[in-house]
Amino acid sequence: MEYTNLGGPGGPRISTLALGVMTFGAVVEEATSFAILDRFREAGGTFIDTADCYCFWIEGRTGRESEELLGRWLAARGCRDDVVLSTKVGAQPDPALAGTWPRNAEGLSNATVRAAADGSLERLRTDHVEILFAHIQDLSVELRETVGAFAELITDGKIGAAGVSNHPTSVIRTARAAAAELAVPPYTAVQQRHSFLRPRPGASFYGYGPQVAADEELLALVRTSPDLSMMAYSFLIEGALVREDRPLPWQYDTAQNQARRQALWRVAAEAGVTRTQLALAWLLRGETDIVPIIGVSSVAQLDDALGALDVPPDAVAELVEAAEEA
Repeated sequence: MEYTNLGGPGGPRISTLALGVMTFGAVVEEATSFAILDRFREAGGTFIDTADCYCFWIEGRTGRESEELLGRWLAARGCRDDVVLSTKVGAQPDPALAGTWPRNAEGLSNATVRAAADGSLERLRTDHVEILFAHIQDLSVELRETVGAFAELITDGKIGAAGVSNHPTSVIRTARAAAAELAVPPYTAVQQRHSFLRPRPGASFYGYGPQVAADEELLALVRTSPDLSMMAYSFLIEGALVREDRPLPWQYDTAQNQARRQALWRVAAEAGVTRTQLALAWLLRGETDIVPIIGVSSVAQLDDALGALDVPPDAVAELVEAAEEA
């Protein structure tokens, strides 16, 4: 395993691969979830990512299952000190609010952020998490209020750092500026959709929820901000990047992306690595330092992803060259 600091030298030391446990407890049953978590820890993985709303959209689920399962695993293994936890608030549906999701999402007011954080800590069976993310944008609340709420949680010792997910780059810039004006800690991590394939300019991901893909402005911001790290989710584009039976979604279905996908398949075959491993290696070895979030449903899938750390640098370089020609 390889390690880095999230959010600059003063941030928590993390494994450069994060394990996303979104479906654990809701789709992936407990024994398999525990086996995956155990294998990740055995391989040197330390960084685990979840949210307070996974997977509320599945009938019969509350959205609390992932945090609750992770809390049970941490208690059973007694390994809290060996793990860096990140969770998210702001997207859990609130039955007291009118409308359908995401209009009825819990939001990012000061009171809601603080209450949601306490709920996450209780479910995770811990007194703090290393990083807490603002999960989706809340247009009804001033950024200064949300930034202030996260700062209070840092002061209280309930979170180590603040992060932001699924917010446009312009809003992230504004929020970081607001933190500077308030003289409080800024967002030091951002979590967005990001992949070897680039979405069409202006493509909306609302069908997936209010997701936001990383744009060139964000990548440049991360490269030039020593105190800002980036995490990438959905890097396999729901499997369409690596599987013949999954067509590219319309947001990615361009001639250039078709050529880039074929290049990835070709280079992976020539290098003797899997497509998933090469897609991950491209994220890990790119111009912008990125922490990929790997989502798996079996130990075998996890082992495949872990192999990304051993992909030859020449294969990544060849893929970069092929992408530039596409």
